[in-house]
Amino acid sequence: MKIFLSLSLLVIHLCLCAQSFADGQRVKVVVIKNEMVNQRVRTFGVLAPNVEEISFQIPGRILKFDLDEGDRVQKGQQLAQLQIDDATANLKKAETQLDNITRVLARIEALYETGIIQLSELEDTQAQLDQFQIAYDQASLNLARCYLNAPSDGILLKQYIDSRTSVSAGQPIFVFQSDNEPWVTKVELTDRNALLMSSGAAAEVRFAPYPNEIFTGEIIKVAQVANMTDGLYTAEVSILTQGKELRPGMVAEIDLVKTSTRPFSIVPFDALLDLRKNKGNVYVVSDDGHTVIERVVTINNIDGDAVALEEDLSQHELVVSKGHFGLRDGSDIRIQP
Repeated sequence: MKIFLSLSLLVIHLCLCAQSFADGQRVKVVVIKNEMVNQRVRTFGVLAPNVEEISFQIPGRILKFDLDEGDRVQKGQQLAQLQIDDATANLKKAETQLDNITRVLARIEALYETGIIQLSELEDTQAQLDQFQIAYDQASLNLARCYLNAPSDGILLKQYIDSRTSVSAGQPIFVFQSDNEPWVTKVELTDRNALLMSSGAAAEVRFAPYPNEIFTGEIIKVAQVANMTDGLYTAEVSILTQGKELRPGMVAEIDLVKTSTRPFSIVPFDALLDLRKNKGNVYVVSDDGHTVIERVVTINNIDGDAVALEEDLSQHELVVSKGHFGLRDGSDIRIQP
């Protein structure tokens, strides 16, 4: 009697299972999107200023310093000065010569109008005036170059020379950082990311002192050759200050962002099974809506819950997001709302 009862229960159970499988396994699905994506690479860098060296354009002996290392400056503000005795004397001499030849030319022009002198003499005098004008302009420029002025608003980060000594043209005096110039950091990229994130790609940057602030920037340069030590490619990222105080050595958390050049098939992360590195499986719904097709896919990018796949799934409309357990290629399904 007990054996008969057990067999009866087993038969009933098998019948119920058969009915369930006949109806199809219950699953939930989502629509597969095909669209352009923002490809992201997260990395880190140490902040460094984008600086320039300021120097006199002519040689001379430094007369005085008006500002020191660490001072903030405004555009055009005087930083230092060379001795100007020789430059002033040269300008005065050039000015006298120019005035004299100007008066001579006026007399020559009057005589030419009366026909007393020939055209060639007038032209020679005009050529002399042109030469003296060039000499005067150069002397004026040399006097102006005795004064070292700030090229823009900014800060003097370092002072190379602090004594009244002779300097040559182009010899650095200050290291200057302009308020208008972005900061720069260097990051290391794998070969895949170095090809993906070319110059011009946008950067979203965060610093610990400003947890709710996203600083904008972009890649300005990507190395064409990998580092010999680690095989990574160095990229330079410029960062705008956005009115915030930044300091050298601050750690930057950087998301490099670039819009894809082609559309990708987008599925939710829950649709992926058997993940191994950047590989996985998904079950797409057949055209009749009653069975599934197993597809091996390659992950290109993950942005939150959205996963961009290398494979083109645009010929399918739906992908299984829940109820995968027990599914096989060709399994019957029933879509739940």
